[in-house]
Amino acid sequence: MWIAEFARRAGVRQTTVRHYLREGLLSPRTGPAGGARPYLEFTESELRLLSAIRAGQALGLSLQEIKLLIGERRSGSGQARMLKALTAQRDKLRGRALELQAMLTFLERKIAWLETGAKAPPPHMQPPMPRRDEVR
Repeated sequence: MWIAEFARRAGVRQTTVRHYLREGLLSPRTGPAGGARPYLEFTESELRLLSAIRAGQALGLSLQEIKLLIGERRSGSGQARMLKALTAQRDKLRGRALELQAMLTFLERKIAWLETGAKAPPPHMQPPMPRRDEVR
């Protein structure tokens, strides 16, 4: 499939696909047509790869981290590196989840305080409790 159909099926813009190409994240075959600028032929495999790239970005991985993981996976040596990277990212997201929960709790208390007329002292933001692995 050509780039327009690939982008449509992947749910991204063609400029996004071209950006991933420039970054070396996608490497489709080149077709015989197109002269000086041959057509790129994308396959279902590239669709799955683009989906994995987008999932990595949604998890907060940088394109460079994703590129490294793709390269290691292609070489067959990436399982340990991928496990380490995903474990580290999971730990970051858990920390962020604690921060978000603390903010949500503060907002709920502040809203309740305002709804009851703001007569008592206002609630204060409580820092999230550190996880056991963060305590030194």
